[in-house]
Amino acid sequence: MNELESKVIEMYREGNKLEYIIESLNITYKKVKQILINFKESNRYKRTFTDEFKKVIAERDMNGISRRQISLELEINANTVKRACEAFGQSLKERVTSDNEYTKIDNVSDMSKCLSCGSKDLNEVDLNTYYCMKCGNEFIFKGDHALKVNWEYLD
Repeated sequence: MNELESKVIEMYREGNKLEYIIESLNITYKKVKQILINFKESNRYKRTFTDEFKKVIAERDMNGISRRQISLELEINANTVKRACEAFGQSLKERVTSDNEYTKIDNVSDMSKCLSCGSKDLNEVDLNTYYCMKCGNEFIFKGDHALKVNWEYLD
């Protein structure tokens, strides 16, 4: 798998919309679909799919993309998506977190500065997760928006 294909699959796994992937990587819809379908076919084993492919499906589901949308994007049966999610993610499609655990901040294009205090003293603590050294807030960057962690509501 080349670098572009890896990046498309990773962004897809993270729950980014196809439109965002197209815009971010400056490629066509047809190219994104081709990469996704090739990824699916390369992970087909007899009449099923590899665990790696099923994990991508489950992670996309857990990142808020509907199971129907996933089945349409990958051109697979909805039951295949359901089984992958049951095996590697959530058995039921429901919100994983309460409404208070995160605050959604729309229209975020990058994380070069803190969305709360404006400081540029940010540390990347995980993939697309940033911690502000000045105000102590943590943000999860999702492409076109970010989620601010509300520590006071977490167990």
